[in-house]
Amino acid sequence: MKKIFAFILLPFVVHAQTTIPLKMEAYMRAQTTVANFSGTVLVARNGKIIYGNSFGEADREWHVKNTINSKYRIGSITKQFTAACILHLEEAGKLSLDDKLNKYLPDFPQGDQVTLHMLLNQTTGIVDYTTLPESDLHSDVLDVAPADFIRSFQHQPYLFTPGTQWAYSNSNYFLLGYIIEKVTGQSFVDNLKLITDKAGLKNTGMDRPDTILPYRTHGYWGDYNIPFYTMSGPYAAGGMYATVSDLLAWDQALLGNKVLSATSTKKMTTAYMGNYGYGLFVDSLDTHPRIWHSGGIPGYRSFISWYKDGDFNVIVLSNNESNAPYIAGALAGIMLDMPVVNPYVHKQVAINNAVIDNYVGTYYSKMFIALIRKEGKLYRKGNGIDDIELIPESEKKFYYGDGTDRQIEFVTDAAGKVVKAYLMTGGLKLPLERISD
Repeated sequence: MKKIFAFILLPFVVHAQTTIPLKMEAYMRAQTTVANFSGTVLVARNGKIIYGNSFGEADREWHVKNTINSKYRIGSITKQFTAACILHLEEAGKLSLDDKLNKYLPDFPQGDQVTLHMLLNQTTGIVDYTTLPESDLHSDVLDVAPADFIRSFQHQPYLFTPGTQWAYSNSNYFLLGYIIEKVTGQSFVDNLKLITDKAGLKNTGMDRPDTILPYRTHGYWGDYNIPFYTMSGPYAAGGMYATVSDLLAWDQALLGNKVLSATSTKKMTTAYMGNYGYGLFVDSLDTHPRIWHSGGIPGYRSFISWYKDGDFNVIVLSNNESNAPYIAGALAGIMLDMPVVNPYVHKQVAINNAVIDNYVGTYYSKMFIALIRKEGKLYRKGNGIDDIELIPESEKKFYYGDGTDRQIEFVTDAAGKVVKAYLMTGGLKLPLERISD
């Protein structure tokens, strides 16, 4: 498929920085050629775009190219907009984050133990409705009223006592959307518009498949169109669309206290349990502080992030379920002068399997990774899911056999003992600490 690149390269005051967009362009060209990325990416420093490009097609049947103006479903990035709506209502004195869920849903089990803060911070223990078997509501193809949809999951057992643990759940933000409507007497769409208007957004909103939406992208999975999918299920947890430019404007307005007061913004961007604020993760990439969220909905993947070091944003929107978080991490790595390897086709080679014993052990990089020998091969232990084979492309470098763009590379001494190890995700190379043999 022929690619058209709308490459943006803006002049810099510091000469060394002019190589950054060129590196990003080379990375994204490889990402498109090797991994078939389809979508739009944007990188900005101090609110000014330094790299932006679109790849692939918004409509494959009519061969309409993606552009900087393309609108994508953004999935769970919606949550930060919902959180902002709640905080806006708190500022207006219409609710308190200490309010209990049963104030708004009197028949919700254990609703007297769940606060709005817990809903925002994902610490309720309420089961994620996306993990449940399909209900008879058929909300994937039929619009369902929020109150009816809530009844499809409200009687499920809690995962834990509210407030004691962290577990990501779309149900929490669905409930927040319903609460917003109940408090204001207006639709979630109307409440959302108040927030997006404050941020000056013109190309962001709740998606409806039956509307005419200029520059709408179609979602794809492999070589197939995604099935028709309503937004009544995703709702306040994941039902929005946006452009990369609007998401940049949103981040700038939100973090610049133009949407909420400084006090409310601080509440939203504080790392509570789970390194989660309100609709935002607050952590670091290696040692670099960041605020971010990803989104996934059939046919689409998205990622929005802001990095304190260098005050820059990375936004990736895809309409073919490309791995937006990995791509965004690599682009951030380029900004931070971290090692990034451009995507390439991995090929298995034969090795002396005896070397595998040198690599068996437990490693750490934000999470524990256990490597085991199994049937004469190296595997990453699955911890409740299937083990993943690590396929050798050299005696010291292995790629994940599950199709994800992940590799592990070992550095050994003369005796073959591991002295260093690296985990690569989407090309971004991060150190792996060996914890035990």
